[in-house]
Amino acid sequence: MGDEVSYIIGIDTGGTFTDSVIIDSHGKVTLGKALTDYEDFKRGVIASMGNAASELGMSLEEVLAKTAYVGHGTTLGTNAVINRDFGKVGLLATAGHEDVSIIMRGAKTDGLSEDEVKHQAVIRKPAPLVPRTLIKGIVERVDCFGEAVVPIDQEQARRAIKELVAEGVEAIAICLLWSFVNPAHEMILKQMIQEEYPDIFISVSHEVAPRVKEYARAMTVIIDACVGKLMRQYLDSLNKELVDRGLRRSISIMHAYGGVTSWETARPVSTIESGPVGGVVGSKFIGNTLGEKNLITTDVGGTSFDVSVLADGEWNFKKEPILMRFRVAIPIINITCIGAAGGTIARIHPVTGRLKVGPDSAGSTPGPVCYERGGTEPTVTDVDTVLGYLDPGYFFGGKMTLNKEKAYQVLKEKIADPLGMDVVQAAAGIYDIINSFMSDNLRQSVIEKGFDPRDFALLSYGGNGPMHCASFSKDLGVKKVIIPPQAPAFSAFGIACSDVLHVYNQTMPFMMPANPDNVNGVFERMEEKALRDMAVEGFDPSRVEIQRELDLRYVRQVHEVNVQVPWKKLTAEDVQKIMVDWEARYEVIYGKGSGFREAGIQAVTFRVNTICRLMKPVLEKADYKPVVDAVPAVKGERPAFFRKFNDFVETKVYDYSKLRYGNKIAGPAIIETRATTMVILPDQLAEVDPYMNVVIVKL
Repeated sequence: MGDEVSYIIGIDTGGTFTDSVIIDSHGKVTLGKALTDYEDFKRGVIASMGNAASELGMSLEEVLAKTAYVGHGTTLGTNAVINRDFGKVGLLATAGHEDVSIIMRGAKTDGLSEDEVKHQAVIRKPAPLVPRTLIKGIVERVDCFGEAVVPIDQEQARRAIKELVAEGVEAIAICLLWSFVNPAHEMILKQMIQEEYPDIFISVSHEVAPRVKEYARAMTVIIDACVGKLMRQYLDSLNKELVDRGLRRSISIMHAYGGVTSWETARPVSTIESGPVGGVVGSKFIGNTLGEKNLITTDVGGTSFDVSVLADGEWNFKKEPILMRFRVAIPIINITCIGAAGGTIARIHPVTGRLKVGPDSAGSTPGPVCYERGGTEPTVTDVDTVLGYLDPGYFFGGKMTLNKEKAYQVLKEKIADPLGMDVVQAAAGIYDIINSFMSDNLRQSVIEKGFDPRDFALLSYGGNGPMHCASFSKDLGVKKVIIPPQAPAFSAFGIACSDVLHVYNQTMPFMMPANPDNVNGVFERMEEKALRDMAVEGFDPSRVEIQRELDLRYVRQVHEVNVQVPWKKLTAEDVQKIMVDWEARYEVIYGKGSGFREAGIQAVTFRVNTICRLMKPVLEKADYKPVVDAVPAVKGERPAFFRKFNDFVETKVYDYSKLRYGNKIAGPAIIETRATTMVILPDQLAEVDPYMNVVIVKL
């Protein structure tokens, strides 16, 4: 495109706000925000992108006409499963194994908190996503070697499909035994449905999760079917709207494993939790820029508090992630999430009479009481307003006004008066409780996993993160807290930083050391498919990077450990080295001497990642000498509550846009941007680094 400016856009639809980031070909980053519209998520996306475009002095149509790529992370699938808002879904399973998704390996505690697990007497399994009446057994059987020992009964299968359609199902999941070794019977069922019922959405296990472990595989394909039709309709509608407005290339969708793919080829189940993953991807980009390889990422939005850890510059994946209390067989970046954020509701427990904060959120509709959108329950944002951290007249850069009086009154009526407390002390108590919840989540994610916080910096983002990070991080012992300029829309920023990534898994058990020809054959077949898929998306195969991985285990063990495999024609020596590398990694995880090669090593799952690198932002670095004095950025003072004084104190308020590299600000202080507010506690020092990150350390 020569010297003409082009753009990349990242979009994240959150529980309260929809964020967008526009990055131009010179690396300039522009943020946009709008309230999430639950009646039509697309409206929030368009409004957010329009706000960002207006910051550039352009219309959305003008920006889209010059946009090379749009990446999107969304909570649509997550919300659909949480709220069971997905219509009827049927399941076709091998006869005799119809109850796998209901038995759930007998697990009742998956996805529950420690407090919930303590109450064993009242624990119940979650209601199945597909009721038993909509599960049909198919007469067929493929063995573990891929041999069809019982041919599929096609007439019986047609009757089963017809019965499901008569029940009004809108989607059908297909999960047969050992289909990942030989998918022939699943392919027959898929073709039957396509030919006779073309409007039914179909999800097939050998395409979605070709892996061993039947329960997790079944739940993966069920969730994919539950959200598939809804997701495809939404993305089709959004893509059409953006193309009509000038976008020249179809949108891409963020996946929970850390990359984007075209929306046409995206697996709906892998989009769940994709928004928070965008923040982790963005954190890795920031960490690489700053030379910070060890980062604790913290995202505080309107609905949840999300924590992840980047150790030595890399994230890790959940072994067998749990989505809404169901185990699934897809890779998801390891993120710990709790219901603690700006929209989190505080109330008095009707039985104990004690103050309870969270986990439910007011979201954007009706939202906090101070939003004046119909909210009637006090939230953390109402507390932040009453305690003086938020300027009611400058919320959203002045585009939205908060009603402090209504926030005060609802806290008085529903919290302070019932507890016989002063309103300010009640608000401060809620603030302390929500921060303690966040601190507990941090400790669980960091210390309990064997990391030393003193080796890490903490990266804080999300619209509400900078307001709380100084409090929830102070006792953790991290080196410093970093608040980046992109913090208010950081997940969208991370999505815009993402590369095109396809992940392929194939369970194919081999005893090690395996014949290298067999190992090469599996990887080569997977890579051929991967390159075909990349070509369909319009990427030159010569630009595609290929990464290989193997999951191995000792014989008779249940869990596998991952190891990297070189991208080459493997020899017998290479296979031996893979075993040596794997055992070294095993002992890093489980301790020196824990390996036992005499038990035998088994290769279980092959994995191929294909990556196409996209344009990245170039973060601007100050080219002048640091300026210590921050007085020119002071915009005024206002009373704000700090627990150290147990009272309000006059607090300097700084305009972030007027800060300079090297500025130092001693707390207590407040720094305001147009989209977020940073609170600096007493005994803390904030300093602006060359990239305009605000870095907080203890005095």
